[in-house]
Amino acid sequence: MDGLSGAASVIAVVDISAKVASLCYQYSVEVEHAKDDIERLRRKVNDTKNVLEKLQQLEQNNPQLSTTRNVVDSLKECYKQLQGLKGHLEPGQGRKAMRRFGIRALKWPFTRKEVEKIVQDIESFQRTFSLALQADQTALVLRVDQKTDRLLLPIAEGASFDSHTEEHNARCLPNTRTELRKTIAEWANNKDG
Repeated sequence: MDGLSGAASVIAVVDISAKVASLCYQYSVEVEHAKDDIERLRRKVNDTKNVLEKLQQLEQNNPQLSTTRNVVDSLKECYKQLQGLKGHLEPGQGRKAMRRFGIRALKWPFTRKEVEKIVQDIESFQRTFSLALQADQTALVLRVDQKTDRLLLPIAEGASFDSHTEEHNARCLPNTRTELRKTIAEWANNKDG
């Protein structure tokens, strides 16, 4: 996964999390004990996949957002952890051989403590991705708010910024700037300078 762009990283993690969730479901159907642990792990992996799909959708619609560029290291770490999890959950050669003889032997490879640690790690990744998603959504909302503010500003026709429409028609309204005109006239009429 090294060297992949942020978007490709998101896609890879979404893909691997879907595979892990599918394997967890397989275990929950075939294993008698540890159903709660299996289901909790499957839910967390699915939740993380859903957040990443939203992240991917947001990045596709707004490529200028910085979310995936900021979480690439977390995406790589999450991918690595899910890849290891998938490796533990995939059926080995022994299980395939037993299936040929009609024996369904599937043993949950984790203890309750291991599942708790894995769930905590996945929740940590999920929080990181959710916060990045929230930051970009906030940036989008602020951009929309600024555009809305600009649209609501009143426009003074003929007095827009850098307007030169009246530059050759310098005029003062009656009874305005009288003090200034009086000071200038006194100065101009003063023979002492």
